Amino acid sequence: MTAMIFSAVVFCLTMSMKGMFVPGQPRHRYLSLHYFLYFGCLYLTMMIGFALIYMLLQINGHAVWAGEGDSYLSFWDRFFTSLYFSGITLFSVGYGDIVPEGAGRWVALVEAWAGYTIPTAFVVRTMLEKEAG
Repeated sequence: MTAMIFSAVVFCLTMSMKGMFVPGQPRHRYLSLHYFLYFGCLYLTMMIGFALIYMLLQINGHAVWAGEGDSYLSFWDRFFTSLYFSGITLFSVGYGDIVPEGAGRWVALVEAWAGYTIPTAFVVRTMLEKEAG
Protein backbone atom coordinates (compact mmCIF):
# COMPACT_ATOMS: atom_id res chain seq x y z
CA MET A 1 0.00 0.00 0.00
CA THR A 2 2.82 2.39 0.89
CA ALA A 3 4.56 1.67 -2.42
CA MET A 4 1.37 2.55 -4.32
CA ILE A 5 0.95 5.84 -2.45
CA PHE A 6 4.64 6.65 -2.94
CA SER A 7 4.37 5.88 -6.67
CA ALA A 8 1.25 8.05 -7.00
CA VAL A 9 2.95 10.98 -5.24
CA VAL A 10 6.07 10.71 -7.41
CA PHE A 11 3.89 10.50 -10.54
CA CYS A 12 1.99 13.65 -9.54
CA LEU A 13 5.23 15.51 -8.82
CA THR A 14 6.66 14.46 -12.18
CA MET A 15 3.54 15.49 -14.08
CA SER A 16 3.50 18.85 -12.27
CA MET A 17 7.05 19.62 -13.36
CA LYS A 18 6.50 18.31 -16.90
CA GLY A 19 4.79 21.54 -17.91
CA MET A 20 8.03 23.45 -17.41
CA PHE A 21 9.99 21.37 -19.89
CA VAL A 22 7.41 20.67 -22.60
CA PRO A 23 6.96 23.51 -25.07
CA GLY A 24 3.51 25.00 -25.18
CA GLN A 25 1.70 27.81 -26.89
CA PRO A 26 3.72 31.02 -26.68
CA ARG A 27 2.25 33.63 -24.40
CA HIS A 28 2.96 37.25 -25.18
CA ARG A 29 2.60 38.51 -21.63
CA TYR A 30 5.54 37.11 -19.70
CA LEU A 31 4.50 38.24 -16.23
CA SER A 32 0.88 37.26 -16.59
CA LEU A 33 -1.56 36.09 -13.95
CA HIS A 34 -1.48 32.71 -15.69
CA TYR A 35 2.24 32.25 -14.94
CA PHE A 36 1.80 33.50 -11.38
CA LEU A 37 -1.01 31.01 -10.69
CA TYR A 38 0.81 28.22 -12.50
CA PHE A 39 3.94 28.63 -10.38
CA GLY A 40 1.92 29.02 -7.20
CA CYS A 41 0.13 25.75 -7.90
CA LEU A 42 3.37 24.06 -8.95
CA TYR A 43 5.17 25.05 -5.75
CA LEU A 44 2.16 24.07 -3.62
CA THR A 45 1.96 20.68 -5.35
CA MET A 46 5.68 20.13 -4.84
CA MET A 47 5.48 21.10 -1.16
CA ILE A 48 2.54 18.80 -0.45
CA GLY A 49 4.01 15.96 -2.50
CA PHE A 50 7.35 16.02 -0.71
CA ALA A 51 5.59 16.39 2.66
CA LEU A 52 3.68 13.19 1.85
CA ILE A 53 6.94 11.44 0.95
CA TYR A 54 8.44 12.51 4.30
CA MET A 55 5.29 11.24 6.06
CA LEU A 56 5.44 7.88 4.28
CA LEU A 57 9.07 7.46 5.27
CA GLN A 58 8.24 8.29 8.90
CA ILE A 59 5.26 5.95 8.98
CA ASN A 60 7.52 3.14 7.78
CA GLY A 61 10.02 3.83 10.56
CA HIS A 62 12.72 5.69 8.63
CA ALA A 63 14.53 8.63 10.20
CA VAL A 64 13.63 11.77 8.25
CA TRP A 65 14.73 14.66 10.44
CA ALA A 66 16.22 15.45 13.82
CA GLY A 67 14.11 17.90 15.74
CA GLU A 68 13.03 18.52 19.28
CA GLY A 69 10.34 16.21 20.68
CA ASP A 70 9.16 14.57 17.45
CA SER A 71 8.14 11.28 19.04
CA TYR A 72 4.93 12.53 20.66
CA LEU A 73 3.51 14.41 17.65
CA SER A 74 0.04 13.50 16.42
CA PHE A 75 -0.58 12.60 12.78
CA TRP A 76 -1.63 16.14 11.84
CA ASP A 77 1.20 17.76 13.79
CA ARG A 78 3.63 15.45 12.02
CA PHE A 79 2.03 16.29 8.64
CA PHE A 80 2.25 20.04 9.20
CA THR A 81 5.83 19.69 10.41
CA SER A 82 6.56 17.73 7.23
CA LEU A 83 4.88 20.46 5.18
CA TYR A 84 6.94 23.14 6.95
CA PHE A 85 10.15 21.18 6.42
CA SER A 86 9.21 20.66 2.78
CA GLY A 87 8.59 24.38 2.29
CA ILE A 88 11.83 25.57 3.85
CA THR A 89 13.73 22.96 1.84
CA LEU A 90 11.99 23.71 -1.48
CA PHE A 91 12.60 27.44 -1.13
CA SER A 92 16.17 26.83 0.15
CA VAL A 93 15.58 28.78 3.36
CA GLY A 94 16.83 26.10 5.76
CA TYR A 95 16.31 27.73 9.16
CA GLY A 96 18.11 24.89 10.93
CA ASP A 97 15.39 24.09 13.46
CA ILE A 98 14.75 20.79 11.63
CA VAL A 99 17.75 18.95 10.19
CA PRO A 100 17.33 16.07 7.72
CA GLU A 101 18.83 12.73 8.62
CA GLY A 102 18.83 9.23 7.19
CA ALA A 103 16.55 8.80 4.19
CA GLY A 104 15.33 12.37 4.67
CA ARG A 105 18.68 13.73 3.52
CA TRP A 106 18.31 12.22 0.06
CA VAL A 107 14.70 13.31 -0.32
CA ALA A 108 15.63 16.83 0.85
CA LEU A 109 18.47 16.89 -1.69
CA VAL A 110 16.07 16.06 -4.54
CA GLU A 111 13.56 18.63 -3.26
CA ALA A 112 16.21 21.37 -3.04
CA TRP A 113 17.30 20.54 -6.60
CA ALA A 114 13.67 20.89 -7.75
CA GLY A 115 13.42 24.21 -5.92
CA TYR A 116 16.38 25.55 -7.91
CA THR A 117 15.22 24.03 -11.19
CA ILE A 118 11.73 25.55 -11.28
CA PRO A 119 12.73 29.25 -11.52
CA THR A 120 15.59 28.42 -13.89
CA ALA A 121 13.23 26.55 -16.20
CA PHE A 122 10.81 29.49 -16.05
CA VAL A 123 13.48 31.95 -17.19
CA VAL A 124 14.75 29.68 -19.97
CA ARG A 125 11.22 28.94 -21.17
CA THR A 126 10.31 32.62 -21.17
CA MET A 127 13.41 33.53 -23.18
CA LEU A 128 12.79 30.74 -25.71
CA GLU A 129 9.17 31.82 -26.15
CA LYS A 130 10.28 35.42 -26.57
CA GLU A 131 12.78 34.44 -29.28
CA ALA A 132 10.22 32.23 -31.05
CA GLY A 133 7.48 34.87 -30.91
